[in-house]
Amino acid sequence: NRDKEDGRDGFSLSRRVRALFFPDLIISSPQAIDYGQLASSGFRVALVDIDNTLACHGSHVCDPEAAAIIKKIQDAGLVPVIVSNARTERARAYAGSLQLEFIARAKKPDARAICRELESRGCLPEHAIMIGDQLLTDVWSARRAGIPVILTDKRSNKEIFTVRLKRPIEWILIRCGGKARWQALRDNYSSLIKE
Repeated sequence: NRDKEDGRDGFSLSRRVRALFFPDLIISSPQAIDYGQLASSGFRVALVDIDNTLACHGSHVCDPEAAAIIKKIQDAGLVPVIVSNARTERARAYAGSLQLEFIARAKKPDARAICRELESRGCLPEHAIMIGDQLLTDVWSARRAGIPVILTDKRSNKEIFTVRLKRPIEWILIRCGGKARWQALRDNYSSLIKE
């Protein structure tokens, strides 16, 4: 019973976890996202993470897979912007290899840099979409900024130590928020697509 799961007052732990850490959609790869469907639903800007979303961790230049993803985003009429916690030099090098604008040292889950970027573009949060692979950075920052978010499976199992430390916390958050509800988000565009 959903009432029991959520609690009568609507402020249960599972509901709070879902509000902060559950994405709108879970998908295998940024390559698998239907960007045309997003654009036709009013999305204008795609905020895309680098590490383990577009690229294997630590990449300084794009590879053909990342270039193909960015082309799909642009062909759909969306403006891709790199959003990364990486140092400025690396984010600049990576974004430059794709000829994209970027936000470096975004300090996700802090949402201020993201909000400033959208404001500078005259883009409302509901017209932007965040795409990333981590709950505690990408999803949480999007939620704090009021931006819909797509979580992708991580591109590679190679992750830095600090990210590996976060993965068990993600597992706990998924259990707290409700595994069935989590699984219902996979390949389900219903919360993103406006009829």
